[in-house]
Amino acid sequence: MQSFKGLAAALMLATTMSAPSLGNDSAEAKTPAQDPAFTEWLAGVRSEALSRGIGEATLDNVLPGISPIERVIKSDKAQPEFKETYATYLQKRVSDWRKTKGGEMVVEHADALAAAQGKYGVQGRVIAAIWGIETNYGTIPLTYSAFDTIATLAYDKRRADRFRRELFAALEIVDRGYADLDEMKSSWAGALGQPQFMPEAYLRFAVDMDGDGHRNIWTSHADVFGSIAHYLNMNGWKGNETWGRPVRLPKKGGADLVGQQADGVTPPAHCKAYKTLGGWRSLADWQAAGIRRLSGDDLPAVDIAAALVVGDEEDDQAYLVYGNFCSIMRYNPAFRYALAVGLLSDTFK
Repeated sequence: MQSFKGLAAALMLATTMSAPSLGNDSAEAKTPAQDPAFTEWLAGVRSEALSRGIGEATLDNVLPGISPIERVIKSDKAQPEFKETYATYLQKRVSDWRKTKGGEMVVEHADALAAAQGKYGVQGRVIAAIWGIETNYGTIPLTYSAFDTIATLAYDKRRADRFRRELFAALEIVDRGYADLDEMKSSWAGALGQPQFMPEAYLRFAVDMDGDGHRNIWTSHADVFGSIAHYLNMNGWKGNETWGRPVRLPKKGGADLVGQQADGVTPPAHCKAYKTLGGWRSLADWQAAGIRRLSGDDLPAVDIAAALVVGDEEDDQAYLVYGNFCSIMRYNPAFRYALAVGLLSDTFK
């Protein structure tokens, strides 16, 4: 398969404008539809889609309009979760506007959030925080074509297998009538709707909370909240625990306390894959190591395993995180993202 670098050489020049973080430009640079290598690749997609049971009518409606977008690859290589410092990332995501607006949204949608919490055991404030960080409580316009963005990433070599699966999942969504082609708008990464579900996640986790027969993550608040809660619930969330807490490090610092996963107690099952969280220890052990609440008070006297996340060097920021932190990382596998969700949710208590 040709790399996107080769494909990009054929890109048409286009004038672009700055756009919201999840939107796209009105004059986005796209690859000409007649590019032979991409056309051949897309023919292979069609053949495999037919073998998977996707209808010819759906493929005829969707595939001819797909064009890769150069900017998608650039965005994928510069994700802020891995490029920005902790301080910069958290300041942007846990902003005064998000805290104020989120508090209003928690009150306005209290019944729907409570219903989702009651069914799936995920606190309403956590649902609201993810909703806020993903799409500013549903206010960020999503104007990329999901098929353009996902095909771009599937054609690129770096994560081709993963996004090829997402492309077939997106085709399945349309083929089954869960959404029409006009509704399949996304972020630059192909994430759909207010909770920003990838197509595979939509098929697995989207739910019909309002009982109208549709799993509508685009305009139904009940379905949006229920789907977020179901996602976390199916990825290990415990309703009787929080995500973690900011803590005060001992004077000698905390980076040397993180250690290796094998050095600590057995982490929650859904946390084992995140080895960079280091060693898990009981709160009593962290207390003995000199970790305290931000107030300086002792840590809670409860039997729960926690890992230590230390911010940027010399910024003196640290957090003890619990199993629910890993559930949030199943949504987005970055410490900064999960911390932003947790910290924003705490402002809605």
